[in-house]
Amino acid sequence: MIDLKAAGLTPTEAKCYIALLEMQDCKPSELARIVHESRTNCYKVLDKLESYKLVERFRKDSTWQFRATNPTRLLQLSRERRAEQVKAERELEIHVQTLAGTYTKAHEQPGVRYYVGKEEIREIFAEQVKIGKPIHFIHTIAGIDFYGYDEMHLIRMMAVNAGIHRYALTPDTEKATADYKDTDGRFLLSRTWMQESDYTAPVEWGSFGDTTYIISYGKEALGMTIESPQIAEAFRQLFSLLQRGQIAQPWYHELPRLAQKAAKKD
Repeated sequence: MIDLKAAGLTPTEAKCYIALLEMQDCKPSELARIVHESRTNCYKVLDKLESYKLVERFRKDSTWQFRATNPTRLLQLSRERRAEQVKAERELEIHVQTLAGTYTKAHEQPGVRYYVGKEEIREIFAEQVKIGKPIHFIHTIAGIDFYGYDEMHLIRMMAVNAGIHRYALTPDTEKATADYKDTDGRFLLSRTWMQESDYTAPVEWGSFGDTTYIISYGKEALGMTIESPQIAEAFRQLFSLLQRGQIAQPWYHELPRLAQKAAKKD
């Protein structure tokens, strides 16, 4: 027996459909005898196959008879089923995130998700837009090295276009933005500088809403989000401590030295 479950057919439905393919037309009683099923069950199967548009019902000699439609319909059913499954999985993912938040609040246990590769890491930034809360992050130049400047800019602009304010600790490097005083306001960014040697790890840390995230850039990108109000608040408090510590340094007003030096060369 040919397996047609990819099109959503049960073994009995597949058996009846294949039997109909070999006949011009058929009465339910005849089909029941051929496939060794009860007449009642055959009527139910034929109704189902008709709903799939795999059989046609017509009157002949004052009785209802059935004929099979072209088997290419099976491919269309399979594609429709796959599209419905993808849609259902996307909706489930949204529901699970909401339920995970509820679970976290009730049990005080963080919900953790992992991400691998460019496309999945983009989901973290897309989630920032969905949550719509201010973003605090420790920036690494490795994100630009991994994605390329243009693509990384488009990723960051997702939050900007959504009107979300961002707070960043950014290292002073030759690739940093020298004219930040002119541009940061337009990009809804409040920046605190770090010296280049203060933070060299290829890892971005951040928080938005009740979520804390970590993105590690290497040959591949690995990411993790932690859904926990306590952890997110702890990160923001640590961010504030680092921010105040940097601004209090006597050399802070000289930053960004490397970015400005590179801009003069250009």
